[in-house]
Parts: sequence; structure tokens; C-alpha cells
Amino acid sequence: MIKNNIKTIGYGFLLAMLMIACAGTELTTKRIDRPAAAKPVSDLLVIVVADQDETRRFFENRFVETLKAAGVDAVASADAIPMPSDLELEKDAILAAVDQYESDAVLITHLADIAYPESRSRINPEEYGLYSYYGALFAYYHDPGHSRTYATVLLETNLFDVATENLIWSGQTKSWDKNSKAEIINDVIALVVRDLIDKKLLAPK
Repeated sequence: MIKNNIKTIGYGFLLAMLMIACAGTELTTKRIDRPAAAKPVSDLLVIVVADQDETRRFFENRFVETLKAAGVDAVASADAIPMPSDLELEKDAILAAVDQYESDAVLITHLADIAYPESRSRINPEEYGLYSYYGALFAYYHDPGHSRTYATVLLETNLFDVATENLIWSGQTKSWDKNSKAEIINDVIALVVRDLIDKKLLAPK
């Protein structure tokens, strides 16, 4: 009973911490396959598809840390599968890792899109001298009516059942690229794990 109470308190604390995170990022679309989600998962292989191995490792490791904090076993593909130079994992290698670590689900995250809204300055430098140009720019960017646009980063995360290979859960996050890459990654992970917990798709050990 005491052990269960401690687990409940720890679980609640994690949810509270995940609620605090995520400024500048939102989970925009979600899909759940109810039959596939009938049995919560407890051992995940985490795969992040990225163009840089450093980004992939950081993203996967943070995902694993957060999942383990939720009481779910997880392993990063970077630790479980030898990575070829082109960063493309073969199906046999993924299946071998799933068998080795007894994973019951695979979580895959990838960059879905980056949108760059067009933004133009109304200031024409030819109409100003050096210092008057700076003054005009300063006034423009401090005008309460002025709005600046940032790139929007869309990431998609899918959770698959190993036994059936069916999709259990899918979600897309939207982040405004005014934060660092690490902040965006942490926000995305917090939102995804929180939603998986809320939907009772994870089975803490």
C-alpha cells in the first residue's frame, strides 16, 4: 500500500511538472485507435528521425528520461541499434532491438514541416541617414501595433503496437521557433508524454 501511494504521489508530481512546461508549443492534432489502445504499453523503443545525429541522440535521450520518470521502461534507438552513416534504420535492426529489449511499443518522432511566414520591413533606408535610420527602426520595432513573425515548427509523433504493428496514438505539435532547439524538444516531449498519461496509454511499472 505504501509503495502504491509513493508511486501515485510521484506520478502526480510528474504530471504537475509537465503541466508547467510547454510555453510556445501546443499539441494541435491527436488520434487514438481505441482497439489498439485497449492495452497500455510499458516498454518503448524511442526513434527520432533527424538530419543530425546529435539532435537525434539528444531528442531520444530526453524522451527516455521523461518516460522513465513516468515509470515506463524506454530505450533510445541510438543506444539500441548501430546507426549507419546515412542515419536510416533498417527494419531488421528495429525488430532485433524490439526483441532484445522486449519492447511492446515503438514511438517515432519526425519533423513534419517548418513554415516561414513572410515578414517585411516598411522602412526604406534610402530615405534616412545613418542615425535617423536607426531611430526609425527603433520606433518601428517598439510600436505597440508592430507584430513580428517566427518560423513555426511542426513535429509529428506516432506510437505503434509491436505485436500488431498498428498505430495506437498519433499527435502533431506546433512550436514557434523563437526558442532554442532544446526548449522546443523539451516542450514537445512534455506535451506528448502528458497526453499519453492522460489517455492512460502508458502502464507504469
